[in-house]
Amino acid sequence: MVKKAIKYYQVNPWAIIEKGFDPTRSMASESIFSLANEYMGVRGFFDEGYSGNSLIGTYFNGLYELPNKPGNAGYKGISKKSHFMVNSVNCFATEIYLNNQLVDLAKGDFSDFTRTLDMRSGELVRKYKYRQNDNLVEITFKRLLDMVNYTNAYQVIEIKVLEGKIDLLLKSHLDYAVKHFGSLKPWKIINSREIPKGFRVLSQTKKSKQNLYTDEEIIVNSGALTTVTDKKQNLSKQIVLTLTKDSRFVLEKRLSHLAFQGEFINCFEDRLEEIVKKRVGYEEALKSNKAYFQKKWAECDIEIEGDEENLQGIRFCIFNLFQTYRGISTNNIGAKGLTGEAYSGHAFWDTETYILPFYLFSDPLVAKKLLMFRYRTLPNAILRAKELDCRGACYPIATLNGDEACELWQHASLQFQPSTGVAFAIWHYVHLTKDYDFLLHYGAQMLVEISRFLASRGDWNPDGTGFGFYGVMGPDEFQMMVHNNTYTNYMAKRTFIYTYEVLKWMRENHPQEFEKLMQKCTLSENEVDDFLTKAQKMIILYDDNTCLFEQHDGFFKLPHIDKNTISVDEFPLYSHWSYDRLYRNDLIKQPDVLMMMFLYNQSFSLEQKRANYEFYEPKTIHESSLSPSIHSILAMELNKSDEALSFFSFATRLDLDDYNRNTSEGLHVTSLSAAWLNIVYGFGGLRSDGKHLKIAPKLPKNWERLKFKIQYRDRTIEVETTKTDSTVKVYGDSLELQIYDQLYLVDKLIKVKTGG
Repeated sequence: MVKKAIKYYQVNPWAIIEKGFDPTRSMASESIFSLANEYMGVRGFFDEGYSGNSLIGTYFNGLYELPNKPGNAGYKGISKKSHFMVNSVNCFATEIYLNNQLVDLAKGDFSDFTRTLDMRSGELVRKYKYRQNDNLVEITFKRLLDMVNYTNAYQVIEIKVLEGKIDLLLKSHLDYAVKHFGSLKPWKIINSREIPKGFRVLSQTKKSKQNLYTDEEIIVNSGALTTVTDKKQNLSKQIVLTLTKDSRFVLEKRLSHLAFQGEFINCFEDRLEEIVKKRVGYEEALKSNKAYFQKKWAECDIEIEGDEENLQGIRFCIFNLFQTYRGISTNNIGAKGLTGEAYSGHAFWDTETYILPFYLFSDPLVAKKLLMFRYRTLPNAILRAKELDCRGACYPIATLNGDEACELWQHASLQFQPSTGVAFAIWHYVHLTKDYDFLLHYGAQMLVEISRFLASRGDWNPDGTGFGFYGVMGPDEFQMMVHNNTYTNYMAKRTFIYTYEVLKWMRENHPQEFEKLMQKCTLSENEVDDFLTKAQKMIILYDDNTCLFEQHDGFFKLPHIDKNTISVDEFPLYSHWSYDRLYRNDLIKQPDVLMMMFLYNQSFSLEQKRANYEFYEPKTIHESSLSPSIHSILAMELNKSDEALSFFSFATRLDLDDYNRNTSEGLHVTSLSAAWLNIVYGFGGLRSDGKHLKIAPKLPKNWERLKFKIQYRDRTIEVETTKTDSTVKVYGDSLELQIYDQLYLVDKLIKVKTGG
């Protein structure tokens, strides 16, 4: 790998610490120091403003806006339903004037800058000393999003005079003039009124007519707040004070938000009132957060001995997965979570393949809620299939609300990873949880409609001996309009087979539910049999002699480019090569055949994995941040530990060390989960696609100890491994587990030699 780390933050097992401020790292740090609680998210921008590079971003899960211009009005099937997660009110906006001079770190004289994100509480603290001639003050900013009462947010600003005397003017704003994508101002104030110590404001997006109802309360330790009306779209309170040496001014802002769609009715006023009545102060909210995170870390912490950087890195990943999603909403997970505007807040097929396993093994009920998003948006997927001249349900490549938001036809119309990914996730969830009630009432219907889409989108080869998919794009997005992409065909084959098996099981064990489903989907026995026939006749490009799966028809005949001959300054290729040039060679963006072997790992022999890894990895340039982790997991299984460690080297610290030089756009949420996969599936040897859960830990050479916990069928499994011994503990009823190559009935604890 040619990507290099930018080592900027202090190494600490439980905190992200910035000492000193580098303006060139300002926007990346805003992403790193983002806070979220699934309901809302706020980037780590400066409360007091900053005239240097900055992306001020506050986002509410599920609130989106529509573009000013309608979507592409071109050919049939090209999506016209673009939408994007919308930047919302900046409720932390503050102006601080010291002796009539605005505090701005881009221009002022400051020292002793520190910024700390505590991963055991979710508290963000930033402080510095600011000099103005003979005057010196210390300014501290604290920020918190409530993890329990998740509609609430808090801000504390403390100003202490160390030298001299200061005339202070502080303005605290609710700023609705925020910009999205750098220029668009999406909000208008519908109604506002002053309330004791603040404002209550109803605002609405201009195009999508979505609403945010906000209540603020500002408490100061001295002086009196007055109202300011000097800016449009900006509701402000100010305070004027004179501060002498050793005096201390403290402002605490308490905020409650209620996001909703549709017309405003009185019940929303009542709901906000109830929220405000239960709102507590900063210190009490901080105490509540600490208790919340203590419980979460006890359930799924990872410990690494011998590698402090990656210990910090994986905890940063897990912490942000805690922040991003916990099942309180009805939404999916955007590729940037609530940390930035890249990818427009859209969810991709990553959710079901990369992200879901973390939640499956930390809180299966939360994982179920992610699947329920796909069930609720099944009507949208059915409509999308019709737009593509197909039957059944085609899930979108990019979406917030269930509609296809991607206007790039080569992705939206050719990639079926979301649909087969949903089918895989249904199987994976039921396989691990035995939640057959979900399968009966939700999963089976999705499987039928996905299979129906695949059956209508695929076709028979000229002599009618094989069924496959033509004009598609697999996970490797450097190959477009290809035929019989092996990943696509194989995942469809498994979807057909699983759907057939589920329907057979329902017919035999739940005949009434089976008949209801047949009627609801207008499904015939012939169509069910057709699913199995097409699975049995699926074209899978495989050579028994070489054990190689050809990525797609003709891939082996493509011109070869040695990736090592490409200069570093040409990466990323998307930015430096003409678009069509990407498709004219055998370079691979990210795992395709190997992705299939990761998802259905135990369906392939070690010989097949080795042959395909050694063939495809040298051609893969890892243009996607998701790519290295999958390669690391397979490399570790193949005893290529040096390669596994090399790929892993930036998995946990992709954003912390800004390997891709784009952390400024927001965190790579899917990569955060991929890093967890890399450790638990890679070095922990977890395999979850076989008859029994398999655990086969192996340590990379520089680690002394690895310990992790997973939740599985109402039990906690704790795995601890050293160079010599591996211990598996089961908290709860005994459990049959495969440890390395042997099956054990584990009752409390079993200890084996590392490596089996």
